Amino acid sequence: MMQGPTNQNQQLRSGLVLYPSQQQAIEKILTELARQISSQFILLADVSGQIISTRGGEQNNIDLIGLGALVVSDLAASHEIARLTRQYQADQMVFREGQSIHTLTCEAGYHLALMVQISTDTPLGWARMIIRKIARDLGDIANTPPPDEDQFLGSSSEFNVQEDGLADLFNDALDDLWLE
Repeated sequence: MMQGPTNQNQQLRSGLVLYPSQQQAIEKILTELARQISSQFILLADVSGQIISTRGGEQNNIDLIGLGALVVSDLAASHEIARLTRQYQADQMVFREGQSIHTLTCEAGYHLALMVQISTDTPLGWARMIIRKIARDLGDIANTPPPDEDQFLGSSSEFNVQEDGLADLFNDALDDLWLE
């Protein structure tokens, strides 16, 4: 039995940036997950509740923004309950049993939450094993920027405020405001 994270590990989780190559890898993995376990619906959101991707389901009839926020809130609440009762362990999964569909929710790395709905006909142990592996893979993708990161961010030598005259333009605009 492990206790929850210590204060040194509790940091605000925000600022996730996904590059096109990461998004493509995520889409490929989610498509494979949907195929492997014949999922009814898959939702991947960042920890603020913003939707990264979805698969299956009747998405036209679902408030995806609200669902994303509820999924990450539910996961956070479940983790806090486990921490307070000293039952917290890494890679925990929240399971909701239904009459025809089961819902499994887990963290996918540090920045993502994954919700998967499966038919009650799907072997639960097998689905849990596949979902855990996919969640780890998704976390690895989100935590590892592509090697050509500079291509997207631009190098600092390409943009210099003084060389581009931005500081002069700003000063001129301020002068114009005060002279009017």
